[in-house]
Amino acid sequence: MTSTRPEPQLTDETITRFLGGLWKLNRRLKQGVEPRLAQQQIDLRRYFMLVTIRKGTVYPKELSEQLGIPSTLLSRYIDGLVQLGYIERNIDVQDSRRTVLSLTEAGLDAVTRATQSIREHTSQRLKELDPKQLPALLDALDILGAAGLEQENR
Repeated sequence: MTSTRPEPQLTDETITRFLGGLWKLNRRLKQGVEPRLAQQQIDLRRYFMLVTIRKGTVYPKELSEQLGIPSTLLSRYIDGLVQLGYIERNIDVQDSRRTVLSLTEAGLDAVTRATQSIREHTSQRLKELDPKQLPALLDALDILGAAGLEQENR
């Protein structure tokens, strides 16, 4: 199926502005969010791991695929979260060859507190947008984040 939307004018200046805007926004958000996450002894990657597990992605392989973290690196992050007492590894009762990840009470508390803190900080940035712009921005991020994912996973 081909799109009927006109193609955007992708000049070097447009691409540089786009990438520069993403880079600046990412840096500013990280500068505000990371100190808040450090209070829970986690960083953004570990935060997204906890959130993703809480939402039901409980197998390391699926977590690796969903977050785009190589499995060798993911294993180290999981080890760290287990040592913090934020997650547990258990044998899958359906298939003893698989490991299931679950949040502990401490992990749930950490992700809840981190989410509240991130919400407070991030909402200040998002309030700069007209309320009608936010859904379009989120849709665009979803589209751009998923673009080419099928080819990458082959």
